[in-house]
Amino acid sequence: MQIHEGESQLSLQRTLVNRWIEAFNAHDVSAIVSLYADNAELYDSGMKHPRRGRTEIEQWFTMRFQTMPSITYTPASQLFTETQAAVTWTARGRSPRLLGQAWLSRPFQVAGVSIFTLQDGRIQQQRGYYDHLSTLEQILPLLKWILPRRL
Repeated sequence: MQIHEGESQLSLQRTLVNRWIEAFNAHDVSAIVSLYADNAELYDSGMKHPRRGRTEIEQWFTMRFQTMPSITYTPASQLFTETQAAVTWTARGRSPRLLGQAWLSRPFQVAGVSIFTLQDGRIQQQRGYYDHLSTLEQILPLLKWILPRRL
């Protein structure tokens, strides 16, 4: 992404983040991956460990869209600085098939926030935070009765 005369840095950051949201909602893995720096890091609260580099990030999104083909993000608000962006969002979709059975796939909805660190027109780091337990309880309702009640 080149900086054109008259275009502010914040405008470029906004464009980059909105391209990410559009590519995510289109499930366009190659478009998503093209927005990350070669050595970028992706992490969200549902991951066991961060994904580092474009190859791992590509594998993550490929798997995510294969297992959750209806997942989408709806942004609620966006805040930008010259090097970071914060986007609050709601993710919706259906869970992966449980035991390979489509009828066991359940709808979910969760609010969260993504923090992007941006450098040289690319995403250098992305962190996503949301209530992973709430999502699991929607997908596996029995967890509500097994786990201690949350306040």
